[in-house]
Amino acid sequence: MSPRSFALTLSTFALILTACDQPKGAPRVDDPAPPSLAQAPAAAAAPAAPKPPRPPEPIVWDEVSERFTLDGMVVKTAHLWRFDRSLEAFSSLGSRLQPAPGGGLQVIEDAPDAVLRSPQNLAIDGKRYNAVLVRLTRVQPSEKWDGSIFYTTKAHGEAAAFHTKPLRGANPVQGETTIMVYDMANLKKGGGDWTASTISGLRLDFDDSVGGGFLVHQIAVVSLPPAAMLRPSQ
Repeated sequence: MSPRSFALTLSTFALILTACDQPKGAPRVDDPAPPSLAQAPAAAAAPAAPKPPRPPEPIVWDEVSERFTLDGMVVKTAHLWRFDRSLEAFSSLGSRLQPAPGGGLQVIEDAPDAVLRSPQNLAIDGKRYNAVLVRLTRVQPSEKWDGSIFYTTKAHGEAAAFHTKPLRGANPVQGETTIMVYDMANLKKGGGDWTASTISGLRLDFDDSVGGGFLVHQIAVVSLPPAAMLRPSQ
């Protein structure tokens, strides 16, 4: 056998051994990799469903009398803050407060769980005045809502053991104006403490996350009949 024929025989034998060493069904080492399948585009997320419209609120702000009314009648009021070019002695921890040019209190939340505090010398008869109303418009969105109200008395300061949430008007969407109605005679925590106490001050927690903003038009401590509390919640 000539040297050339011998070399060709060795090459053929080496190729056979290489093929035998590969797993069954594996592509040849010199074969190009199969083209990858085109990835199907991800399905677009469905848009969030809009919130259903709120039922009409029986308590409204009357621009003529500049008071809250229930079914057309002015409600009895212990304290009413309109924030006419003034903070009205309200303060905050975690928010920037500023009187709005057109009226109301601008609240911009720079920290999570920011708080808005009233003056602390209110001397409200909790048995006579059983509700707090907050009329506000959301001007900046935030991820997490809170909405709690706390209060202070001579017997206790702000505490989780004495607070509640709004019956109606909670968590407005951006651009929406609501009246948050707090039933202070039936607290989520604290039983009948409000009605048995003289109230010194209020604290409101709107959002529980950073970045939210509100225009607070009015806050009032009022007396409401039980029927007003039993209206459908929003």
